Amino acid sequence: MNNEKINALPKNIYDRLEYIEFMLRFRGWVSRIDLTERFGIGEAAATRDIRQYRELAKFNLELNQSTKKYEIIKSSFDPLFDLQVSSAISKLRTSKISDALGMSEFDGIMCPPRISLPKINFLSTITCAISSNKLLRMVYRSIKNGRSEKTIRAHAIFDNGVHWYLRAFDVLKKEYRTYALTRIVELDIGDNLEIDLSTGGVNNDHQWNRMVSLELVPHPNTTNVKNPKTVEHDFNMKEGSLNINVRAVVAGYWLYHWSVDCTEDHSLQGYDYQLWLKNHPTLYDVDSRSIAPGLSDYPYEEKR
Repeated sequence: MNNEKINALPKNIYDRLEYIEFMLRFRGWVSRIDLTERFGIGEAAATRDIRQYRELAKFNLELNQSTKKYEIIKSSFDPLFDLQVSSAISKLRTSKISDALGMSEFDGIMCPPRISLPKINFLSTITCAISSNKLLRMVYRSIKNGRSEKTIRAHAIFDNGVHWYLRAFDVLKKEYRTYALTRIVELDIGDNLEIDLSTGGVNNDHQWNRMVSLELVPHPNTTNVKNPKTVEHDFNMKEGSLNINVRAVVAGYWLYHWSVDCTEDHSLQGYDYQLWLKNHPTLYDVDSRSIAPGLSDYPYEEKR
């Protein structure tokens, strides 16, 4: 019943009640000032929000009369909101929440800075072209061939943790390719270009629509991994392996990002390679396999 009540709440109230619960879980207490400073509301409104949360979850918090703070009741706490760990980490990385938890911007949750980000006008042009089903004119710089002009039909964007990529159909070469957004020099929508809706769409992109199953296990080389049980615990493996389904287009990028040894004989050495792709034949006929660790010497046409 509580879930129905929560989902029926107005968005602004929903966000404030969710914040109350977040502070309870990650700091152990919440007060009216948290709400007034975070959402710019008055004390009366903050009091109503806390009272409403207590009505929905009376066993989650109690008022400490001496501090006037509402503290978590650990023995009976039952979260109202389904908070995924990825969302929690994202919240913890924000400076305002980090400050509210008593961690400064420099002493709190640190993460590597993104040193390669696409231009916002290029990103918005791409999404507009995808949503309106239009072609794009692009000047592009590749590592292998340098500067070139292309006409493409884009259908997807993905991020590999370092670069943002565009998946599109090259109209001239009549094939699907992957482009790094940071290598785009010029870009505009070809409003006067006619598009053939029967070709170049996402439904015809075999590599995008093909799903690949990756079975990751602790690296068998004891030089790389002396205690495989630690790796199993580290990656929450079940029965010694971690199974992930990904699109063929991104498989190589993901495996590279995770530093997974993709050689058949698990021959890559070094502390970085703590995982091995046990079912390496799964990458057969996967274009992005050329990016996967241990397979980069395979001949291939550059598609990045």
